[in-house]
Amino acid sequence: MEKQQDLALLKARSYRSVLASGFRLYTENFRRLFKASWQMALLYAIVCGALGTLAAIRIPELTMVLLQQLTAYQGIFIEPLLQYGANLLALIGLSLLALATLALASATILAKLKEHSETGTITTPPHWLTASPKLMGRTLKGVFLTLLVVLLPTLLISAVMAAIAMTQPALLHGRIITVVAVTVVYSLLIAAFALPLLHVLMKYLMEAPCGYWRTLSQHYGRGLRHWGMMFLVFFVSILVIELISLVVMMPAHILNLANQTAHTGLLLGDPLGMPSFITPLTFVSFTLCCFIDFYVSQVALVHNYYVYGSIEAQEQEKAKG
Repeated sequence: MEKQQDLALLKARSYRSVLASGFRLYTENFRRLFKASWQMALLYAIVCGALGTLAAIRIPELTMVLLQQLTAYQGIFIEPLLQYGANLLALIGLSLLALATLALASATILAKLKEHSETGTITTPPHWLTASPKLMGRTLKGVFLTLLVVLLPTLLISAVMAAIAMTQPALLHGRIITVVAVTVVYSLLIAAFALPLLHVLMKYLMEAPCGYWRTLSQHYGRGLRHWGMMFLVFFVSILVIELISLVVMMPAHILNLANQTAHTGLLLGDPLGMPSFITPLTFVSFTLCCFIDFYVSQVALVHNYYVYGSIEAQEQEKAKG
């Protein structure tokens, strides 16, 4: 009973307590979470394997085309890039598919977290697909709508910069440092104001009757009020995740670098210098690494779960006076 009380969802916590509770819940129930999610996680990893392999082989070719245009014409023209439209579309399509399968795989973990919020425990799933299709669809919708909200200001500034470059290029000529500085500051502002969206997304996923846009309008301000706690939790959580991911993904990164170097040399007239099995080896390496890395990244989901619970508990206490 005391253990359930310590890991209860609706409890006001400091950022240290959120981190500790999240790590504890995840590690103590990892086998149950793994059993509930491994099939969808494998599907996500296979998509990432295909994406990583295609990127390793085709990115050098696309990069070479862009560099040649910049060197020869001091600008990028769309016509030569149309020759590589199939590769670009494949990379974009696989990226979107990877995000979709990541959302669906995370929904299987979320289903067990919802069980924990209702019962205080996480049980061993009786079969592999424990997340309902409704929850998986809701997770998919929530992830893509959140991404859309984040991308809108990015697309806006990109459109403004493109318009300036086409109509008044003299304003940007010789001001690379200024453009880079403005871009960095703008990106940091977007990241700062995007942080409360994590609370909005978890609120939307945990409370089924509400719609996304209604949740966004009503609860974004609540996430903004708790920005400091959210920042500390996710800064530490993402830092730990990235350090572990750096080790987990190292074989894939090494093969990616080897592929890109070899294919860049091939474009410059050198022999490929790679064994015939390097492409399937790259795919298998990316798939295995991404499968493991999926479970590393899900710590952030559990931390967001406790951030949501802590914010809700504090807001309830505040409402009671």
